[in-house]
Amino acid sequence: MSVAGLVVVLLAVALLGTAVLLLRSSSRLPWPAIVVAALTSAVCFTVGGDSGRNDSGPSIATVMGSAAGFLSVVAAVLALVPKQSHEGPAARTPLLLSVGGIVLGAIGLLLNLLTG
Repeated sequence: MSVAGLVVVLLAVALLGTAVLLLRSSSRLPWPAIVVAALTSAVCFTVGGDSGRNDSGPSIATVMGSAAGFLSVVAAVLALVPKQSHEGPAARTPLLLSVGGIVLGAIGLLLNLLTG
């Protein structure tokens, strides 16, 4: 395994660990998870664009990066929708969507490494 492959594996493990920490945190704010999902998308696009294949289609990391980016945008839109009552707890849907994007991105990085 090359140094670049080791860095990709370490990034994927760090992203999975961050996803677990975000899910288990007591904070109900979705914005840290949304930012990490957007950064995950950027990392996936960087790794996918640097894979250097001569295929006619995109790499697995690029596809998973676009899914993570889409989920982060959907989570941000849902987080900005005003609630009817301010007394209840915030909905966890944006947080769960963002964590799903982080996990998809990490899996995409590992699959790109395995197939590349």
